[in-house]
Amino acid sequence: MSVKIEVHLGSLIDGNESVLVNGSNTNVVLGSGVSGAIRRACGPKYQAYLTDELKKHRGGSMAPGEVFVSNAGIHPRAKWVVHAAVMDYRDGIGVKSMPSLETVRLCAEHLWAAIETLPDTRKHSVAMVALGGGTGDLGVVEPTRIEAETLKAHLGMHPQSRIERVVFYGYLEHEYEAIAGEVARHWPEIVSTLPPSVRQRLKL
Repeated sequence: MSVKIEVHLGSLIDGNESVLVNGSNTNVVLGSGVSGAIRRACGPKYQAYLTDELKKHRGGSMAPGEVFVSNAGIHPRAKWVVHAAVMDYRDGIGVKSMPSLETVRLCAEHLWAAIETLPDTRKHSVAMVALGGGTGDLGVVEPTRIEAETLKAHLGMHPQSRIERVVFYGYLEHEYEAIAGEVARHWPEIVSTLPPSVRQRLKL
C-alpha cells in the first residue's frame, strides 16, 4: 500500500483530514496551541466530554506516552482525535511535566496503532503535528523525525494499513520549513510539492 505524505503550512483544524493528532497531556486538558485550536473547533462542550470519557475509560488520566481516542465533537470534517500524552500533568504542572523524546516515540507508536483500530472501517487521513514541539519545548525537527521513523516502521508491519494519507502541519512559516526539510529526508518525493522558495532555502 502506498501512503500519501504531505506537508502543509497552517492549522490542522483547517484541513480535511479525518483524524486530528493532539499533542496533549496525561489529563487531556486542552490548553493553548494545537490543543486550544482543537477545543475551539470541536465545540464548547468538548472539554467536558473529554474529561468524562477519560474518567470513564482511564480513571481520569493516562500515563506519559499513552494515547486516548475520542470523537471530534462538532468539527465539520474530522471524525476522530487522537490525544497523545506528551506532557505529564498527573502531579500538577512543573519541571517534571516536560516531555522527553522517548515519550514522543511511545506516543507516536501508540497513535499509529490506535488509528488501525478506530471503530469505523474506512481508510483514514491523518493531520499530524510535532508532538511536544510547543509547550513541551522540544522544537519541531526531532519530534518530526521520530514520527516519520515510527510511521515507516508501522507501515512496514501493516501492509494493509488503514492509514492512506498523512499531512504534517507546521503552523508558522519557520516551523513548516523545518518540518518539510525533515519529512523530505524520509520521503524525498514530497520535495516536488514544496514551493520553489522553500526548496531553495532548504537546498532541496
